[in-house]
Amino acid sequence: MNSSWKLARRMLIWRQERRSLSWSAMLSIGGVAAGTAVLVLSMSILNGFEQQVYGSLRQFENDLILLPVSKRADAGKTAADLAEIGIPAQQYAERKLVIKSDRGYRLVMARIVPDLSQVVERFAGKIQDEMVYQPTGHGILIGALLADKLGLFAGDQVKLLSPLDISLADPTPPQLEARVQAVFQFGVLDFDDAYLYLDFEAALRLIPNLRQMVGLTIETVGGSDNNALVAELEQLADWQLRTWETDHTDLITAMKMEKLGSAAVLLLIILVATFNATSTMVMTIMEKYREIGILRSLGAGKRYIKRLFMIQGLIVGVAGASMGVALGGIIGLGQVRYRFIPGPGGLYADGGLPIALQWTDFALVTVAAILLCMLAAWYPARQAANIDPGQAVNYQK
Repeated sequence: MNSSWKLARRMLIWRQERRSLSWSAMLSIGGVAAGTAVLVLSMSILNGFEQQVYGSLRQFENDLILLPVSKRADAGKTAADLAEIGIPAQQYAERKLVIKSDRGYRLVMARIVPDLSQVVERFAGKIQDEMVYQPTGHGILIGALLADKLGLFAGDQVKLLSPLDISLADPTPPQLEARVQAVFQFGVLDFDDAYLYLDFEAALRLIPNLRQMVGLTIETVGGSDNNALVAELEQLADWQLRTWETDHTDLITAMKMEKLGSAAVLLLIILVATFNATSTMVMTIMEKYREIGILRSLGAGKRYIKRLFMIQGLIVGVAGASMGVALGGIIGLGQVRYRFIPGPGGLYADGGLPIALQWTDFALVTVAAILLCMLAAWYPARQAANIDPGQAVNYQK
């Protein structure tokens, strides 16, 4: 087997007649390396975007939400029962409201929470503008795009209206004066343009039947116990469990499909490079036609000749994939550390182009590149194995 490797390597990369390296073989290896590097980097960039989006979703959305599905659901009692078994829960509600400023109206989703300061603390670096003084009246948190469209800054006064609570006795919707306490920016359109936060004290003045729609939020701490917690919460009567994953199933599925689609398309780069490898091995057969015939005459069987060219495909695949993975890893690690490639702005403006290196991607790309190169070597190997030794020995170049 050792002689097979030596002979296959020499036939692939060395041109005896010209006393020089086979540049076509070098180009084949380089093409596989370039395709592998591009594929590794592309998948790492998609991983980085995915982590950024997931991070924003986890920061903006609550981990677990219990929503009432019957009139028997009692948020206070359920929260107390959960606290007894070590599961802290906070009251929570959502309601469509209209926000009015001097520049117009906007329909928004209001998230109603016990304490706005906890939301500000959880959002941390996403707060773009915040009041530095104690507001008079009720405060709200709004997204940056919503604030921009309404011409609002922290400290500005707005009016909130609840059109869903119009009654026949009074067709005027309930209204509430409020002040913008802070502006948050996640760089995600759905968040920054369509949400505001309001505390329960203010919401009770605006929404008469608020107590009937109060749910519970539960923050998880990660780990293996989360599955058990979800299973336990799903057993609660009169409540429906909702998670941030179920709320954004379409987005998560789309991102996974985008990654798979991008990987499949970029594999074509490696596939094109393997065509060059096939051409190189076919040229090798033509140049070594007589030598292959001599090997057959000396007793080398078809399997041995076929193995020589399959080894050549393996050499191209291993060398090209190793170089490509190394190059992609160096560029990726450099971007992670030095951020020399700028990001597209918005959600990714702070840290440059996001990249997340995963060893599984490196392994899958390496295996795929090697398999494609082995597949590319199958046709030349079959042709070489079928050479007639008598005709090849008498062949004159």
